[in-house]
Amino acid sequence: MKPAPQDTDSTGRHSQRTERFDLNALYETSRLLSASLDLAFVLNNLLLTAMSKLLITRGAVLLYDPVEQAYRTASSKGLPSLALESLVRLPIPLPEGTLTEDAVPAELAEHRVALVLPVRFGHREIGLIALGAKATNRPFEVSELEFIQSLVNMSAAAVHNSLIVKELEQANRDLDGKIQQLDTLFEISQEFNATLNRKQLVKSLSFSLMGQMMIGRYLFLMRPGNGNRLSPGDETPFQTIASKGIRDADLDSATLSRLCVLKTAVSLADDSGEDPAWEPLKKLGIALIVPLRKNDATCALFCLGCKLTGLPFEPGEIDFLYALGNMAFVAIQNTYLIEELLEKERMEEEMRLARDIQLRLLPQEIPSFKNIDLASLAVPSRQVGGDYFDITRLADERFLVAVADVTGKGVPAALLMANLQACLHVLLPMPMSIEEATTHINRVICENTSYDKFITYFHGIYHQKTGLFDYVNAGHNPPMLLRADGSLELLETGGLLLGVMKDLAYERGTVRMAAGDLLALYTDGVTEAMSPEGEEFGEERLQHILKTHGGQTASQILNAVYNEIRRFSADPTMLSDDLTMVVLKIDGPYAP
Repeated sequence: MKPAPQDTDSTGRHSQRTERFDLNALYETSRLLSASLDLAFVLNNLLLTAMSKLLITRGAVLLYDPVEQAYRTASSKGLPSLALESLVRLPIPLPEGTLTEDAVPAELAEHRVALVLPVRFGHREIGLIALGAKATNRPFEVSELEFIQSLVNMSAAAVHNSLIVKELEQANRDLDGKIQQLDTLFEISQEFNATLNRKQLVKSLSFSLMGQMMIGRYLFLMRPGNGNRLSPGDETPFQTIASKGIRDADLDSATLSRLCVLKTAVSLADDSGEDPAWEPLKKLGIALIVPLRKNDATCALFCLGCKLTGLPFEPGEIDFLYALGNMAFVAIQNTYLIEELLEKERMEEEMRLARDIQLRLLPQEIPSFKNIDLASLAVPSRQVGGDYFDITRLADERFLVAVADVTGKGVPAALLMANLQACLHVLLPMPMSIEEATTHINRVICENTSYDKFITYFHGIYHQKTGLFDYVNAGHNPPMLLRADGSLELLETGGLLLGVMKDLAYERGTVRMAAGDLLALYTDGVTEAMSPEGEEFGEERLQHILKTHGGQTASQILNAVYNEIRRFSADPTMLSDDLTMVVLKIDGPYAP
């Protein structure tokens, strides 16, 4: 057997051993990195392997940040100028292959980087390895560059996988944070929906800000009432709902005006806070402003101090504040709406009681008189009104009929009407003429009402034995006396309306009424009823109805007038004034 041939070229034997060492190193490094999904471990071992192989004392791994569109230092050895998390902006993408000498970008060369190897996986730009010069100060050999390039190519998958794992971990953390925020919002919404106590709502809001967001200083402003009524440019003042460490009194009007037009959150800790107009808020310790808007108008404001952790507000946290603020606004707004509803119900109940009392002041039953047909109608434009009428039996076969109209509507008019009714019934038993009674009533009204309150008033006494009707008209719509032959007279004698001057004298008027005559007393709610086109009902229409239906009973005449007003107005529930009318008819033939 021949002996095996021996290597005679020592250089060749050395080259083979070096290649075997390089292959073993590549294999072991690749196996080690592929077995780990810890990004920091992968990057550190990749960098140390490259530095030890090339005898380099300084190097760094930079990962591409697509948000910043720059490279961020992820691992650094011996390069203090390339500290962790520092950004380096380079032309993107970098050329293929290793970059040495003049090919090294100036942005890295200034950090004493002599060799750059881009790291890519597929089409993804992962980052780069930046290495300093060799400790021997010798140039890089071709074999060394080939080795380091192979190392980078083989390690790219491990770096990519580690990045994916890190991104998934971050996504999971973000998801956990979102779930926690949703759980918190759900719990808060349950608390908000469980009470209408505004103090309890504010307390829950404060706990949420301090517990969930770690905020020790805040100010929550809102415009109370119905947010649906707000509109752009609305100047409804803000009201402090919750505060700690910040007072609304410290906000000047100019700052509040600017806050009203904010559409998105403003962080005073970043570039947006450099505007000098925000300086007053920064001095108050406000770091974030979150406007809550509805119908394109700012309905509430969160003014928040820095977090106790000192960390900036993340976008997800601002979204949480928007959700929390809107929930708080709706819940607190509902408390105001409930209060308004309860107050409205209370007022409606009081108005109903006032209406009942007022109705009791009017005749509950029209008295009957021989040969006299009487009918009345009273329709207030609101629950209580200022119209008044009365029909009262007197001694010696006489009776009094009165009608009045107080200026204004509602409760004030009803109170003045009650004053008039009380005064009239006090004077009725007293021995005095009808004009003297009118003077006394006027004096009482002047002494007990303000200068801007007046009453138009008409009253008369019918003498059944003689057929005479004595009356005084104090500035009221002249009653219409329709004779049996169809002729018409207006009862105008009297004087000024009640409440103008204290010491006025009134004149008495007298007419004789016979069988078939008809007397219609009314307030201006009858003649001033409006059509949809804005036309008044008017006296002529009233006269026409009286003449047309004069042969009917008093009740039929009243119904005819009211039905015509309803037809004319189209919507009788929208009367612009109280409507009151009394019809007195002397039994007998009517022949217009």
